[in-house]
Amino acid sequence: MTTSLMLAALLPVIPQPTEWKPAEGTCDLAGAKVVEKIVTDASLGDEGYRMYIRPGTIEIVADAKTGLLWGRQTLEQLKNAGAKAECGEIFDKPKYRVRGFMMDVGRMYHSMDFLRDLARTMAYYKMNTLHIHLNDCEIEKNPNADWSKKQAAFRLESEVYPGLTAKDGHYTKKEFREFMLYCKSLGITVIPEIDVPAHSLAFTRFKPEFASKKYGADHFDLDKTDEIIAWLKPLFAEYMTGAEPTFIGPYMHVGTDEYNRAEAEKFRKFTDEMFKMVEGFGYKVCAWGALTHASGKTPVRAHRDITIDIWHNPYYQPKDAIDAGYTVVSIPDGLVYLVPFAGYYYDYLNCRYLYEHWEPRNIGNYTVPDDKLDQLAGGKFALWNDALGRKVKVAGKPPYTEADNWDRIYPALQTLGQKFWSGARADQPWDKFAPLANSKPEPKGVKFSRTFRLRK
Repeated sequence: MTTSLMLAALLPVIPQPTEWKPAEGTCDLAGAKVVEKIVTDASLGDEGYRMYIRPGTIEIVADAKTGLLWGRQTLEQLKNAGAKAECGEIFDKPKYRVRGFMMDVGRMYHSMDFLRDLARTMAYYKMNTLHIHLNDCEIEKNPNADWSKKQAAFRLESEVYPGLTAKDGHYTKKEFREFMLYCKSLGITVIPEIDVPAHSLAFTRFKPEFASKKYGADHFDLDKTDEIIAWLKPLFAEYMTGAEPTFIGPYMHVGTDEYNRAEAEKFRKFTDEMFKMVEGFGYKVCAWGALTHASGKTPVRAHRDITIDIWHNPYYQPKDAIDAGYTVVSIPDGLVYLVPFAGYYYDYLNCRYLYEHWEPRNIGNYTVPDDKLDQLAGGKFALWNDALGRKVKVAGKPPYTEADNWDRIYPALQTLGQKFWSGARADQPWDKFAPLANSKPEPKGVKFSRTFRLRK
């Protein structure tokens, strides 16, 4: 289709279709016959679809099953917006392959009901990647702190190391596997993260001999890398092997960031060992960018099937990661980190700024060049529970809850769902998008309801 078919007016859907060609007449959505077809159309890719809205009939065609899933979400949004839809033709295809969100449940447990509502809502806005940060601990910069009083949690059931599992909230292996399968049915890939060698207090509390005396008990002692890897391997195997593994794949995130640069060579060895272990289980590795901060001579395996989250350029310059041969995901902390009630980063994302000025190829002060865009998978945003949810008091209010986090996530999902799908669109200004986003309630069946609305 040519640019003459670009949107003349916004449809009541988010993200807006790539191209929309209106026609005369309307379609009664309740009575319309819906036809779905898989066709051979390479122009659609794995996630694209075409929708033909005619009086009495709606036809969705795609080259793959996922395209049909996204077409259904567009149709559901049309139905939720009114009884009738304008006739016409939609061509829709995402610009970015990864359209994601990272949820920190390590520092604040979130129920499986919350995660299912989150997945349902992500699918509604065609977000396709849910990164679950399964372990973490209270932030403490003093290595000599009383670590016994600090919060730490690992949120999965473990039969290999039963005492490791958090007692204040965790997921059974069965329910986490079922959750991943549920997400897959929605077109969403879940990336579970077990974060080491920093952020590891939950592990060193279980294995005190692995705690760093130099950097604090939230760090593994990298002088014991071989022993630690040998201890971690059965834990990872518990979730990644067997006839019905907990982690259904294909990705596994290993953290590997924010360790003191004085230990760069040891950190690089540890990182390479983690990459090798996960690949040995047949999974694709994801990690936080850290190898500019931890520059050194010790080799770390690098290829396109390893994905690096570029979160803070001084930790890993995106150009360095791309030149090394990695696939990268854009998640710049200064733009897309939600940290509720913490007083730093964002309590609510600046959605207007993100909508008008940012898309994933812009990572800090670096713009991924056209000839390297095949190494940019897409973008994510994140919610970090540094304030630990139940411990923080705000202006006499009770500790913050899942509902508080929902209020922050929802407008960001709408905004970034649009940007990750299509990037910058001059034909869709903020003053048209914001009222549309504000008018859209949560999908049917989702129990949470936000109070915050996008500013005009």
